[in-house]
Amino acid sequence: MIDDFFFERSRERIKSLQSNGQRPLLLWDESKIEKSESWFLEGLCSVESSKGKRLTKIRKGFYKPPTQRICVPGFHWTATLLSALGQTPSVCQMSWWTSRGKYQEVGTNIIFRMLKKLHKTIGSSVLHVLDRGYANAWTIEWMNEFKQDFLVRWKKTHLLCHSEKGTKQTHLLARSFKAVGRKMLRDNQRKISKYVTIAYTQVTHADFKDKSLWLIIVRDKKSLQPPMYLLTSIAITNTRLAWEMCHSYMHRWNIEQTFRCSKAELGMESPRLWFWENRLKLLAIVALVYDFLLMLLRNWSHWIPLFLRHWCHRTGNRYRNASIPIYRLRLAISHVLYTACCACQTSG
Repeated sequence: MIDDFFFERSRERIKSLQSNGQRPLLLWDESKIEKSESWFLEGLCSVESSKGKRLTKIRKGFYKPPTQRICVPGFHWTATLLSALGQTPSVCQMSWWTSRGKYQEVGTNIIFRMLKKLHKTIGSSVLHVLDRGYANAWTIEWMNEFKQDFLVRWKKTHLLCHSEKGTKQTHLLARSFKAVGRKMLRDNQRKISKYVTIAYTQVTHADFKDKSLWLIIVRDKKSLQPPMYLLTSIAITNTRLAWEMCHSYMHRWNIEQTFRCSKAELGMESPRLWFWENRLKLLAIVALVYDFLLMLLRNWSHWIPLFLRHWCHRTGNRYRNASIPIYRLRLAISHVLYTACCACQTSG
């Protein structure tokens, strides 16, 4: 029921965004829920530990930690958010799955079913924004199969075909194209502003030469980081469209914040239910709570500051300048409910 509710709400919002002249964005990503101290819970499989990866990071002046992968019990999480440039996202789909046991699932099947459902009910009116984990041939194949537009961060070692330059790795092909635009962008994660340049060209994939794609190259010459390569099915005919694709990919960071908030603030990694079906029901309810918080931020933006000032007052630039104060909002609602319960007990 919760999955159907999310999808119907998303379909209504897509129509609303289109009527306002905005391009709907479906933000895709995957994460893992770690149960490092659990062994006998139903549905657990082996997942790579992000906490272990952080703890084994080499730090100057200390010993060299082990470099091999650290895997712990847990299960996988595939999420999709619906949003648009300058908008607060909403939950479209959240699926938890395991790769072991009687509930074994394949992550690509979840994406396939979602694309099939979108193709039947909505059509090709949204732009799918994906990270480097989806930079492969089957993503292009399925997007073409269901006639969906996509924007994926491409890997530099993957091959692309150009009509004049031939077939080369992406980073070798991108060297031939000079910048056609320059702009100052704000990096909200690192809290810095920087000048970046952009270039674009028409390419094809080696396995789908009949499908035209466009490669967007985003460079920051003052940074030691390599350029960012974006591959899209949207025809890039001018610099404005290229910058729109760049901002659309930067907007994908909202789904990373979703994973962080759900694990840290809503405690998705804390419950230890024995049975798999019961665990899925609880996680779906938590996803519904998270979508409710996003709905408040989206529809009551003028009321939220007053609510936070009275029920979750904080000082300092870190809290005043937060773009999405969802942590304070949850705490404020908790304080309101606690005060209301105390008042009812006192009056009773």
